[in-house]
Amino acid sequence: MRTAMRPRYYCDHCNKGNGSPSAMKRHERGCTLNPQRVCGMCAKQQDDGGPDPAPPRDELIRIMDADGFKAMCEAANDCPACILAALRTKNYPADGESPGGVAGPEDGRESWSYTQAKQAWWADWNSAESERRSY
Repeated sequence: MRTAMRPRYYCDHCNKGNGSPSAMKRHERGCTLNPQRVCGMCAKQQDDGGPDPAPPRDELIRIMDADGFKAMCEAANDCPACILAALRTKNYPADGESPGGVAGPEDGRESWSYTQAKQAWWADWNSAESERRSY
């Protein structure tokens, strides 16, 4: 029998683990808990001539606290990853064991779904991409 000790690399923001340092650097750059994150979805849209990237996470949080969830989504250009980054700072444990809801008023954030928003974003992106390639 033989054993091997291999290094593990962990995200400084969310503690996700990986065996590859390059993959972990790539993850950390866009980690939704990273205050200086670079959003890949916003960058994809900007490269394609779309709107400028959303403001930094802390600015989105300030907008959400001052003007509400809907205003923050508008400021984030409805980017699911940027909205998730702002909402993750508001997560709290409900009973100490299982994750709870999102702290704040019932202004849409409690029922917003990253999965659904991401699927809609990619459907729009793929549709626009197929139209661009058909010309």
